[in-house]
Amino acid sequence: MVNEQLKIDISEICQKFDTQQIINFDKKQSFNRPLWADFGQKGMQGLCIPKQYGGNGLDIATSIFGLKEIGYQCQDNGLSFSVGAHLLAGVVPIWLYGTEEQRTKLLPDLCNGKTIIANAISEPQSGSDVFNMNTVATKEGEYYVINGQKTYCSNAPVADHIILYAMTNPAKGMFGGVSAFLLSRTKGHFTTTDPVDKMGLRSCLMSDVLIQNIKVSSDQLLGKEGGGAIIFNRAMTWERIGLSALHLGTLNRIFDNIIQWMNQRRSFGQSLSKYQALSHKIVDIKIEIDACQLLLTDAITQLEQNSKKLDLAASILKLKTSELYRKAAVDILQIAGANGYINNSYFERTARDAMASTLYSGSSEIQRNIIARKIGLK
Repeated sequence: MVNEQLKIDISEICQKFDTQQIINFDKKQSFNRPLWADFGQKGMQGLCIPKQYGGNGLDIATSIFGLKEIGYQCQDNGLSFSVGAHLLAGVVPIWLYGTEEQRTKLLPDLCNGKTIIANAISEPQSGSDVFNMNTVATKEGEYYVINGQKTYCSNAPVADHIILYAMTNPAKGMFGGVSAFLLSRTKGHFTTTDPVDKMGLRSCLMSDVLIQNIKVSSDQLLGKEGGGAIIFNRAMTWERIGLSALHLGTLNRIFDNIIQWMNQRRSFGQSLSKYQALSHKIVDIKIEIDACQLLLTDAITQLEQNSKKLDLAASILKLKTSELYRKAAVDILQIAGANGYINNSYFERTARDAMASTLYSGSSEIQRNIIARKIGLK
């Protein structure tokens, strides 16, 4: 269960922003910095980070359920996704793998929302084959010279820092050959292209990251040289679980809203909820939401225990939840009819936002590959 004070804080923040404001952020494809700052004042960007580093110091389960509550309360789905991506793929890896100096220097402002971090691994030519990379960090004494381009980087246009994954030893390949670097915009380590024009999650800005012949010291390494694959895989495990919780929160919100709408909307002399063709569809969505909730609880347990079943549990959860999110959002739009189809209506916007859930953090196809491998298929 979510911490009650956390629930109250999230509700108070989200109630400050009305529907028209959320629509405007979506239409203009602009980052909702005021809401980001309000979340930061309550430490939402550092839920699970120890208090000594500026975080909320919450346990894993409370933090994950906190993300679920953000998904439920925050109608700006792009902004809530930005919070999740920032925390799970950026802040958590620094906490888990950073040096004490890196944690002390970076985490407080990342937790309170003053600075933003993006994950940079995908490249234009590789797609889901993330470790097929042309970004190279060449060792020259105590320094690395880095060149490359990353793409589809959420939060990059507004990021102060990035975690960049680069090839440091091509002969070793994925494990042992890829390293993670902490780079800073203010130090001139990277630049970003203009934000791409996206179908959904439009208030979470996304762009390419350009790294052109920069020179950084070994102090910029996150973890050890060659440890990038381990860091990335652990970040993706956290992200698959945390974003699934976020999506479950959003699913519960649109589920509650469509029930209210169906009970009020009348057709041929009775409410829409009286029609079995529609009510049974809603019942099926409810069953699937509750099933995903059980998968979330199991995945949290595996994460807390650092279990050998963790990757399997995270991939099953992510696959099931993201595909439900996308399907349910479209089914609910169908029930809402023309009211749902109107551009930037509540249900239309959520349906657009749901489309990418089966693509990021490893597509549905990638999750099935992971699951197949983990259950023993060779």
